[in-house]
Amino acid sequence: MSYRVGNGSAGNVGAEAISHLVLCGTAAAGVELVRNPMAAAGGTDPEPLSDVRQLAPLAPHRTLLRAITADDYAALAGQVNGVARAAADIRWAGSGEEVHVAIEPAGGEVPSDALITSVTHALEPYRRIGHGLVVVPADLVPLDIQLSVCVDPGYQRGHVHDAILAALGTGTAPAGTPAFFNPATLGFGDPIRVSRLVAAVTALPGVVSARVTRLRRLFGPADGALAAGLLRLGPREIAQCDNDPDRPENGRLSIVLGGGR
Repeated sequence: MSYRVGNGSAGNVGAEAISHLVLCGTAAAGVELVRNPMAAAGGTDPEPLSDVRQLAPLAPHRTLLRAITADDYAALAGQVNGVARAAADIRWAGSGEEVHVAIEPAGGEVPSDALITSVTHALEPYRRIGHGLVVVPADLVPLDIQLSVCVDPGYQRGHVHDAILAALGTGTAPAGTPAFFNPATLGFGDPIRVSRLVAAVTALPGVVSARVTRLRRLFGPADGALAAGLLRLGPREIAQCDNDPDRPENGRLSIVLGGGR
């Protein structure tokens, strides 16, 4: 291997500044004149040692080569084709630590067996020795929500009802932004806050006031979420409230309207 070393920015000399040639182990036969009719350019000083010490520790973070923490596993799983988002946690399995990686597929609710296998194979080379690895679908948590809404006397209750369903739906809100329960809006572990539900509803035309009267997991006991104003979710859980009559197991939204016409 061979390489050349220059003088850094000091080698950017002006025109006609070079007049000597130094050779190592070779003859100067055939060389009659040495000159530089144009100024030299491109010489760069070495990186200061202080900069190397400051920036070198960041280099391993730019390319993830090993999975050590739960966030490492989630980041690597999220790079697999077909995975929209991923989350992970590390738990004690009795004889050692086990990493549970939850994945949410792009464009679907339940990942296929092929995608789960693909993520498992992709993570295996990065897995820390001693870590068991389990790849599972995201834990979708269906919710049971009830709202009591006061409608302005100048608005039709039916119109306001439809606007609330759209604002708290899974598609697009009346303002053109993603709705409250749009899969792109809520991520792993995002809690459901009473204040955000109220804010989303009271921002609609025709709504005078709104109050959340029920907030709980659809298939779980009341855990004080309404009183606390916050329904907490685990790191591998995603809130779900499709309010689809054909699929009631995917969440339910009840709206009680008063006022209006």
